[in-house]
Amino acid sequence: MNSAYDFLIIGGGVNGTSIAMHLAKMGIGSVAVLEKKGLATGATGRSGAMIREHYLTPELVRMSSQARKFFEEWPKEHGYDINFRKTGRILLFGENDAGSARNNAKMNRAEGVPIETLDAKNVAEMIPDAVLDDIETALFEPEAGYADPVATTYSFASEAIKYGAEIHTDCEVTSIRTRGNRVVGVSTNNGTFDADVVINVTGPWANILLNPLGEELPIEPIRVQMVHMRRPPSLKNLETIVIDHTCGAYYRSDGSPNTLIGGEAPEDMMEITDPNNFGLNADHIFIQRYWSRINRRFPEFRNAICRGGYGSLYDMTPDGNPIVDKSSTIKNLYNVAGFSGHGFKLSPVIGHIVSSFVSGNGPDNEYLNMFKKDRFTTGNQIVPDFPYGNRAHQ
Repeated sequence: MNSAYDFLIIGGGVNGTSIAMHLAKMGIGSVAVLEKKGLATGATGRSGAMIREHYLTPELVRMSSQARKFFEEWPKEHGYDINFRKTGRILLFGENDAGSARNNAKMNRAEGVPIETLDAKNVAEMIPDAVLDDIETALFEPEAGYADPVATTYSFASEAIKYGAEIHTDCEVTSIRTRGNRVVGVSTNNGTFDADVVINVTGPWANILLNPLGEELPIEPIRVQMVHMRRPPSLKNLETIVIDHTCGAYYRSDGSPNTLIGGEAPEDMMEITDPNNFGLNADHIFIQRYWSRINRRFPEFRNAICRGGYGSLYDMTPDGNPIVDKSSTIKNLYNVAGFSGHGFKLSPVIGHIVSSFVSGNGPDNEYLNMFKKDRFTTGNQIVPDFPYGNRAHQ
């Protein structure tokens, strides 16, 4: 086993493996990923893994459009199956958010996203089982869908290995090693590794490694919960993803008769947790809360069968967007974290951006400038012109 690399990536989730794949393809040095358990066993494997282009700022729209195209084309071209299912995605808005929805749709269309503005009658034709009395307008993304986050991560890792990268699982990084003001490697449960460049892609765990160095990212580990419902036969054809902005919920099929229900309203994202010790199963109160929400929108869900649920983690920043930046004190240490629930859908573009950034082979671009850590102290947070209410995650 090698113990010295040019580029060392901490974290074997979808973004860590994407960075490894892009770096390995560049052929500019040795690359390794260190993951404390198995690939995708952290937040990635518990992701809703939705793929969409609708965002509230032009830069994020452009990123997500590039990523959506990648998810659709790259697996076919390279012989991987990430189970991408193009289901379409309907966003429902009440009166309070209708104006913002129309303005954001206009901006998305100007960026080339094929997004449609619908009235309740149009929506009823697409999801006839829904109650739409409180819906003022809706948006429809026909190209949206979801994929398997675990299969995607393993595909990225396989492609990285093909180009010479090494993947070390069951290898927990216990500390980042420095000499003077420069990173020199890491310590793990399997010994020490030397590296010229270290990239911290550990999401909710990022500050556990940074705090001993006197650094801290503005990230809170937030426990979020998802619930699985077995749809009754009358709803067997409900495959379109539904984002319900009236209550901050989302509903998506998982390719079977099951629907995954999640919530991103402020009250759903209040539990700051220890990422090494959080509830892995959904709480009964959340099961009741989410079931009640989907019952109001699709009354037939009263006959659904609850198949449990699970807890996951968001690494939330104050503006709900990632940090991609070099350390402010340690040379050649980079932090890629704070995805706030956007990590999966942006991962192909993040891999490209970060690999160019850390290798010095690419100029600064609008994304790097936008995702700097200091935006939280300089007043440059990423704030949409037309935000949506009742939603912590835009």
